[in-house]
Amino acid sequence: MHAGSDQAALEQFQQQWATYQKLVGTDALGHKEVGAILHQALAAITQPFAFLDIACGDAGQMRRALVGTKVNHYHCVDLSEPALKLAAKNLAGAPVEVKLDHRDFVTALARRPEPADAAWCGLSIHHLSTEGKLDLLKAIHGSTGKFLMIYEPSLAGGETREAYLERFARVNRPA
Repeated sequence: MHAGSDQAALEQFQQQWATYQKLVGTDALGHKEVGAILHQALAAITQPFAFLDIACGDAGQMRRALVGTKVNHYHCVDLSEPALKLAAKNLAGAPVEVKLDHRDFVTALARRPEPADAAWCGLSIHHLSTEGKLDLLKAIHGSTGKFLMIYEPSLAGGETREAYLERFARVNRPA
């Protein structure tokens, strides 16, 4: 997360990893569909490419999303060291060069030696303050060459934030 981000959101993420894994396991957040869409988009890239995974977490979805693509370098950035340890296990033996980066993602993006060809950021930007979101998007713009895909929860047409949170709790609490 960006240094200016909400510290409480970071702590919540770290404390709620098991809950998040339940949501992933039950596909409550649409990981399967989103992973298939990401895979299709990446498989359409015809030249070898460097891939940047911003706020990669445990990279559990990436191993499947990158299979059959021309990815030749995978750069995984996350602020959570425990998540990166899980990512290392999930990516062990992957037929691609892997770099796991334990840093604030804005800093990591600013220090890339060359732009990534493709980048992904899933379910992370909503944790940032408005200023943090702007800083991240500026850093992505400067560090990604051709392709960016962002996956974030959003409000349905005419839905308020409170109604979204009620809908999310109603749908996901049973899981």
